[in-house]
Amino acid sequence: MTSEDWSTQRLYRPFIRASLIVAITLGFSTGAAILIMPLLGIERSLTWVTHSQSHGIAQLFGWAGLFVMGFAYHVVPRFFRSSIRYPLPQKLSMWLVIAGLLFRFTGQSLYKMSLADPLVAIGGVLLFAGMLVFGWTLYGVIRLSTSQSGSAEIWMISGVFWSVIAGALHLVITLRMAVDSAPLGYAPWNEALIYTCLFGFIASFIFGVSARAIRGFLLLQPMHERTNRISLLLVQLGLLTLIVGRFANLDQGVASTALILASSGAGMFVYALRVLEPSSGPIRRFAVGYARYGWLVRTAYGWLVVGCVMLILTALDNSGMTDLIPVEVSLPIMHVFTLGFVTTLIFGAASRFIPIFEGTDIRHPRLMDVAYVFITISVVLRVGFGFTVSEIGEHALGASGGIGFIGIILFAIVVFQAMTQSARDAYAARAAAFGQVKFEATKTPRSTELNLM
Repeated sequence: MTSEDWSTQRLYRPFIRASLIVAITLGFSTGAAILIMPLLGIERSLTWVTHSQSHGIAQLFGWAGLFVMGFAYHVVPRFFRSSIRYPLPQKLSMWLVIAGLLFRFTGQSLYKMSLADPLVAIGGVLLFAGMLVFGWTLYGVIRLSTSQSGSAEIWMISGVFWSVIAGALHLVITLRMAVDSAPLGYAPWNEALIYTCLFGFIASFIFGVSARAIRGFLLLQPMHERTNRISLLLVQLGLLTLIVGRFANLDQGVASTALILASSGAGMFVYALRVLEPSSGPIRRFAVGYARYGWLVRTAYGWLVVGCVMLILTALDNSGMTDLIPVEVSLPIMHVFTLGFVTTLIFGAASRFIPIFEGTDIRHPRLMDVAYVFITISVVLRVGFGFTVSEIGEHALGASGGIGFIGIILFAIVVFQAMTQSARDAYAARAAAFGQVKFEATKTPRSTELNLM
């Protein structure tokens, strides 16, 4: 396959479709069910915890992970001025990750049955294989590139590295679950996996795309490059320290220090990107995609700052230095990262990039408006009521789950519709009309006043 053949394919499509299907069937739906269970009189038993853990893995590797993988396969070769010679590894990595998630989810849900242990172990092996193929494929692109030193490129390299490490950590955790017949992943190891996946795999690719494409689309001020390099270093040091501390069973202070380093690095990137500052000038372009995508991007980075501050305070509490954050009931800090930052950022980036990739229009922008509002409300409710146990809080958390679920469904409708022939036809007609208007304007002579003096 030549580079030209590869570049004309839209190999991100199956990843985006798969990520939305996983989100609706395994991710947001089970998350909503977990929050609604107490309203139905179902106690937070071990089953509640097992579903919470498998739900989290489905969201990280399925919803966000598959979406990021699809975008990475499309943009990394372009960032590095290279190409992927064969599409087979891309498709293989997707199906391996999906199969791994299904085996893990099924095995952990059926933890009372003897079949659960082999299912969980197979899930770990398959998911790791998928991430390994993903990382190796992109490594081949990077290895042959002559452009590896820019802000975007370095974050992309970090994302490739941590994607494989995240898959390896998940494999180790699932194998231990299978050997010990444990219904849950070992908590310290699971914490290392979550933040490796969040900050190392997902956020690194998001930061890379932001440093190149989002910065250009929003006409952001020039990046603070030195701060960006410090941010990159802190994230790497934090994740490495967290993994060593958790898997070596070191003191809690080590893990707390690691989380402070990683979250400080992520927060510093927001400052380096200057995404929360006004644009450097007015944006005058032919409108493509969702007009208010910039609102979603800036909201997402605002949530990232909030999440980093909350995580630092929690780490200080866990180390015994302070006592500021109440005990969490529904993991509100994690939802600030996964719903507030990652999901909102995906909403914003996808509503801009997919129409550009596809040459289409967003036919129902009002649905995107509602999806944006619903996801924001869902995060606010989880933060507002996720630290206390009360009757009002239980109802608010249940509502937040349902609202978030509706939000992802609306977003899925917009995305699936954007990848249709009717959307491409609408865009072509609008672009042709716009071009005709511009052409007529150039033909019309402009009258000027005669100066007779």
